[in-house]
Amino acid sequence: MKYTGFYPLLFFLLMSCSEPATQSPAKELIKQVEPRSSGAAPQNQFGFMEAMEQGPDLFGEATPRARMLAVNVATKDAASNESGVQSMKTAANQKIAYSYGYGFQIESGKIGELQSAHIAVCEAMGTNCRILRTSHASSDSWDGYGEIQLEVAATEAGDFGESLAQPAAALGGKLISSVRDGEDLSEHIIDSEARLQSQLILRQKLSSILERNRGTVSELVAAEKAVADVNEQIDAARSKLEQYRDRIQYSDVRIEYEPYFGQSQLGLGRPIITAVRSIGTTLGTTIAALIYLVTALVPVILLVLAVRWVLHRFDLRIRFWRTTPNTAESER
Repeated sequence: MKYTGFYPLLFFLLMSCSEPATQSPAKELIKQVEPRSSGAAPQNQFGFMEAMEQGPDLFGEATPRARMLAVNVATKDAASNESGVQSMKTAANQKIAYSYGYGFQIESGKIGELQSAHIAVCEAMGTNCRILRTSHASSDSWDGYGEIQLEVAATEAGDFGESLAQPAAALGGKLISSVRDGEDLSEHIIDSEARLQSQLILRQKLSSILERNRGTVSELVAAEKAVADVNEQIDAARSKLEQYRDRIQYSDVRIEYEPYFGQSQLGLGRPIITAVRSIGTTLGTTIAALIYLVTALVPVILLVLAVRWVLHRFDLRIRFWRTTPNTAESER
């Protein structure tokens, strides 16, 4: 019975071997190669958020939480093309721009296959779906990450999640998070339309002055410059208005792929398996270190042997100590 407390202690040590989840190395690869634009509007991060619950953690730091799987989709600040807005009656009347986000979990090796299936779904929709960006990275056989950014017609975006879930289920994956964000653009559109209308009126007045040739030459030259400036402002206002309308017509959709929770954790078995797989590398590194050591010692050994031969040949002795006073007196 003296070993009664040994088994609980052993179990506790094994459980403590598990380490909390760290940020996916594959996801870091995506961030490193992601293009950045100094003039682009800032966007919120989309992905699996860290848990912020209050109180004690009853399940350990490495357990998954629904809040960690929530997706925060960034709304877009710019787009283009106002054609076809009349066909989007509901979205256009409300003047709300929607953004959607979906998070999928699947085996690391099937992330690329699921991405291809979702791209095929988008391409089958024709002009109702635009592919803006795709990315995929895999740091090892355990970890992976993928991402797709799309623009989907507002009339099709509501049911788009179901179209994405079907190929995921066929490949053994599942949809674990989804979100829909909306932004009311009514005020922005009204302001842009009012600004555009005022600029059009101003251009009409300036053009009438030029047509009648009233005023001095300097005044006419100033009026021409003013017309050019107003035309530039009108183009900018129209472009801004088209951007707002396009955001209503097409919804941003962002899809994120990550491996199953157990695959992205270290735990007890993964370090052991990694060490077994690296036996060849470890042996090779050790042998290489020995070769470097022997190569470095060869000239040193040859030099020592040469000095020893010279000393022995000429019967020389090297004393590494100083002569003490007593020894000096005795020699006298």
